[in-house]
Amino acid sequence: MRVPCKSLHVGFALLLAACSAMAEVPHVRVRLFSGSNMTQILLSGASMELVVYRGGESLMWERNAYQIRPGQGGVVVSVEGEADVAADSVAVSAAQPYYLVGARSTKRYLPGVLVIRPRSSAYLLAVNVLSMDDYLMGVVHAELGRLEHPQLWAAQAAVARTWFARNQRKFFDQGECYAVTDDVQSQVYHGWPVDSARRARLQAAVRETSGLVLVDEAGRGIEALFHANSGGQTMPSEWYFSPRGHLQSVPDSFSLNCPQTYWTKSLDKEAFLTQMARWLKASSSDSEFRSFVCSYQQPVRAEYLNYQGQKIRLRAIREHYKLRSTWFSIEDAGSTVVLRGRGYGHGIGLSQEGAHVMAQKGYSAAQIMAFYYPGTQLVPWEAMQP
Repeated sequence: MRVPCKSLHVGFALLLAACSAMAEVPHVRVRLFSGSNMTQILLSGASMELVVYRGGESLMWERNAYQIRPGQGGVVVSVEGEADVAADSVAVSAAQPYYLVGARSTKRYLPGVLVIRPRSSAYLLAVNVLSMDDYLMGVVHAELGRLEHPQLWAAQAAVARTWFARNQRKFFDQGECYAVTDDVQSQVYHGWPVDSARRARLQAAVRETSGLVLVDEAGRGIEALFHANSGGQTMPSEWYFSPRGHLQSVPDSFSLNCPQTYWTKSLDKEAFLTQMARWLKASSSDSEFRSFVCSYQQPVRAEYLNYQGQKIRLRAIREHYKLRSTWFSIEDAGSTVVLRGRGYGHGIGLSQEGAHVMAQKGYSAAQIMAFYYPGTQLVPWEAMQP
């Protein structure tokens, strides 16, 4: 049944306005399938309320399935047994999480409100509006995957909340209607797991640090960077940007002997030597240069690879060859060179596998964060300094 619902329109507007509140933990607006163009959205779930906004008025449906597609200047809603309805935008909510099938026929299980509007004449924009803790349940679920421990999850939730606190204006300032994306531009968020037992564990872990953020000695929210594995030593932030007291190089034995501690990659030797010679202003046929490159060792993390007064950032080599980390040594293997590396990711801040080992050894979420972000403390969101 379709019914007028101007009061719901007003209530929804108030909800969106609350998302920008700074004094208390805000709701989150996250763009879904942000790296894709969506030409259709399918929704299913128990008693979903869909509000159609059109020309300052609104109508409401309560059904178990909807199809939304782009229309002329807006969207078109299809419901079985009803004529198609054109709308400026729609908002969907339900008492229980619901399913969304979006780009590439990918299905997600979502809590909260879903706002759908045109991205262009041919594509849709979907924004999930939900509480911070509900959002963090999805972030922890996606970012940590198989790594499971309540204290690890509680730490990751606080780290992710802190990251949001520092970055929540980025897309708004670009004129967008959402605060974050669902991919690595922000933090990975693919909704909730369908498994109710895992959801319950996630909820309990996120609640342990609910409303808390990490701040530095001045009370400002920190740059809460994290990565998969440090390889045994984290990287100082000044190798990527300016120094931060809480992003120092920390010896990290917890990240040793983990699934992603070590890696290897083989490259064509002559092509590699040619590229390295170009970077280091040397001759790829020079025997001394060839010996240096093919036997390069990095026993501890370094920022640069140096040769006879020339240097190149190891970060540049990593990015060029799509390596797992900047921490590697080189071996001559005949027609190839073998890069033997340690760690996975940029290496700054919290090592997720190292934090997992710490949790298994009995360390608390607070102790994990103090180890990887020295000099920081957890405070309520409202106590954080601007």
